[in-house]
Amino acid sequence: MDQLKEKLAVEIHNAIQGINKDLSLTLEFIHNCIEFPQDTSKGDYAFPCFRLAKSFRRKPDLIANEIKEILEKRTLDYIQKVDSVTGFLNISMNKISIAEELFSSVEEKSFFEVDEKNKKVMVEYSQPNTHKEFHVGHGRNVCLGDSITRLYKYFGYETIGANYIGDEGTHIAKCLFAVKRHLNEMPDQNRAEWLGTMYVEANRLLKEANEEEKKKINQELSEILAAIESKNGDTYALWKDTRKDCLDDFNKIYDWLDVHFDHFFYESEVSGPAQNIVKTYMDKGVFYEDNGAIGIDMKDQKLGFFMARKSDGNTLYITKDIALAEQKFDEFKIDFNIYVVGNEQDFHFKQLFNFFKFAKFENADKCFHLSYGMVKRADGKMSSRQGNSFTFLELTNLVNNKLAEHLKKYEDEWTTDEVEDIKRKLAVGAIKYGMLSSDPKKDIVFEPEDWIRFDGNSGPYLMYSYSRCQSILNKGKELGHSPSLKNLHHLRSDVEGELIFQLYKFNTMAEVALNQFKPSFLCNYLYELAKIFSQLYVQIPVLKDATKEEIEARLSLINSFSTVLHKGLELIGITPPQKM
Repeated sequence: MDQLKEKLAVEIHNAIQGINKDLSLTLEFIHNCIEFPQDTSKGDYAFPCFRLAKSFRRKPDLIANEIKEILEKRTLDYIQKVDSVTGFLNISMNKISIAEELFSSVEEKSFFEVDEKNKKVMVEYSQPNTHKEFHVGHGRNVCLGDSITRLYKYFGYETIGANYIGDEGTHIAKCLFAVKRHLNEMPDQNRAEWLGTMYVEANRLLKEANEEEKKKINQELSEILAAIESKNGDTYALWKDTRKDCLDDFNKIYDWLDVHFDHFFYESEVSGPAQNIVKTYMDKGVFYEDNGAIGIDMKDQKLGFFMARKSDGNTLYITKDIALAEQKFDEFKIDFNIYVVGNEQDFHFKQLFNFFKFAKFENADKCFHLSYGMVKRADGKMSSRQGNSFTFLELTNLVNNKLAEHLKKYEDEWTTDEVEDIKRKLAVGAIKYGMLSSDPKKDIVFEPEDWIRFDGNSGPYLMYSYSRCQSILNKGKELGHSPSLKNLHHLRSDVEGELIFQLYKFNTMAEVALNQFKPSFLCNYLYELAKIFSQLYVQIPVLKDATKEEIEARLSLINSFSTVLHKGLELIGITPPQKM
């Protein structure tokens, strides 16, 4: 999508052919060598000539000098300057030339239009378990999956955002085991929160039980699971009622976060197909029985025994994943299946994908596990089982209370509805950016105070940059000035030029974020973009001490910046308020 890079690659390739036409370096190789330098003061693009040293059989700095001379002779209007520095060819682009096309395409929205891809992708994310509280770790999953889904849709893929709700399994049996003993204590409100305490209570009882008591409890847990799978009886009715409480709670969170799924799967709906999976692969001779359990020996892959069904007859989560994968590809005809699941389940997916290959599942190579790190408290890991997790409700209350303090000073200027709307957008943006700005592979040490700062690398800082733009544009309008593309040659300062080129890079940065499954890459780009705008705001008084032509050229730059920033925030699931 980087047209300047493509043009530059052609010119460098032609220059190399002019120096030595016998070299068999491809245009694709040259294109892939061109990079953005870390130090932007050295240029907008860099071409490392040491990659050519072996082919040329000469020093990189000599090669760089020869290419530089050829490019300078061609006097290309989109190139401002070419430098040769220690074997690198550093190229600075003509920012006014870029701005003329860029600002126009941003204004017309064609800058954000990409070709439709003839590919269908399913992104499965969130996957909360009912009968447990929705905690901050679940929040990271939702934010990451939602952003990946938005990026795929932006780049023209037919994309299905899917949620696989864990509404069966041992954890639910544990919760219902405790609920049955405390039915008279069940509250009328906040039941999902209460069910989370029941899960903790069940684990406490198991931990404190002696061997004989544990045996009885585990027997009851198996009976609860069997009752749920049978879909009848009092236990099944209790499961249905408490399940609904949890699903209602999840939907409130998704609505608050502005996250929308295209399809919901439920673990309970694949129990039957999972049992059929066991029978099918038993008949094929893939599965075998071992002490009553059924599965495959994967020890040669260092993956232990792959258990598909326990000795008590209940299937496991991984068996249901097999059934679900078959359903996804058969029913939805997808080309790529992404599982957004934390790194605690890395072993699970190694077993699952190994089974796909072993069973010759035709879509095995179309499944990908997007693994991410945990959200941890400063004092260590959070755990629903131990009851020391920080719930998502606690997080939203903390962020909302802090932001309410910040917005108090505007209570006389704004309506109550405006204050509440701005507070919600700031809270959602602070949480989403806090979850996404770190590399997905890395753990997050949970520091919500840092997420709500209005300076530094935070969601509120980026949203404040956007609202500041709206303030400038509105003030300009009051003074009789509008963004204009007629006199962009007035954008002569270094900081204006740097902002123009950073805006031009937007689609390239967003595409890298998608290809690497790292919304953090896009977050960091937007932060750098906002920092350059902040420098411009300090160095250049947009609406003062300038001619009408200069003001309107700068307003055009600010208008393009705010539009690009808004689109970038949209791709990470954030809607900035118009004023703050």
